[in-house]
Amino acid sequence: MDGVSVSSAALAAEPAIQVPLDRRAVLLRGVGVILVGSVLFGVMAVCVRIAARDMVASQITFVRFAGAFVVLLATSRGRGLRPQPGNLGRVLLRGLCGASAILLYFRGIHDAGAGFATLLNSTYPIFTTLFATTLLGETFTRRLTVALGLDVIGIAFVLGPAAALGEHALLGGVSSLAGAVLAGAAVSMARQLRGSESAMLVTTYFMAVGAVATAPSLLFGLPSFGPSLVLALAAMVVTSAVAQYLLHLGLGYATATQGSLAAATSVVTAALLGSLFLGETLTPLMLIGGMLLVAAVTLAVSERRDATSGSVPGPRTPQPPG
Repeated sequence: MDGVSVSSAALAAEPAIQVPLDRRAVLLRGVGVILVGSVLFGVMAVCVRIAARDMVASQITFVRFAGAFVVLLATSRGRGLRPQPGNLGRVLLRGLCGASAILLYFRGIHDAGAGFATLLNSTYPIFTTLFATTLLGETFTRRLTVALGLDVIGIAFVLGPAAALGEHALLGGVSSLAGAVLAGAAVSMARQLRGSESAMLVTTYFMAVGAVATAPSLLFGLPSFGPSLVLALAAMVVTSAVAQYLLHLGLGYATATQGSLAAATSVVTAALLGSLFLGETLTPLMLIGGMLLVAAVTLAVSERRDATSGSVPGPRTPQPPG
């Protein structure tokens, strides 16, 4: 999944955070991997837009979680999915926060429109930083302050033209911001969990919890499944599974703030693909916003101090799969 042919046993035994890490490891194994995942998140977003023509958002979310869970379970063959002692509650809580964040985000889209809701929800790197610096002991510097500012401005530029306020903008805005807070908490918890758990385990439990949380949406009936809907859902499931795994894999080497800033660049991919395949408008302002997002990530990874400083646990010894 990370560009190298690996066996399911290797994925199951993939190690957790290794500290300390040099800048090269942070850049290549951390932020670089997450940037690849962010591209796939952007592809996933376009697939969601296509599927939304025929299916309600809550059911699309269930398909995303359930389908990705099946893909991950088949890939790992169920091996290496037993959390370390004392971690089960934290793994489930990370999944619950992530699933709730997505549900609130989709609720925001319903009430306030996709542009405005996405704009507010994409502020989650700010909340990630707040959680990571106060609870994980990550260092907050002036450079990260500038990076977060560039991130917010860049997202506003990319999404601004589509962020028209709807009739229920207030309720939708509150839902989207609440989703951003929970997303920040989820990324921070994932970063902490990578001190003792593999990316495959964290990702699989996230998808499982999300599937359970969104399963009630099936009670309202299903649409007819035409070829375009099936294809869009299948592509969404695959890109979601790989992208989420790469995010968790990269969080083993990058800080929570660096990871969230890199993942937030997915809005650029979504905008570019939307203009190519969905007929959406791509403006010079969006291109400027994309450059600002890249600048934000560059600033975040150029910290001179050890990028893994803080209270994140050290490495664990990988156990044989099974």
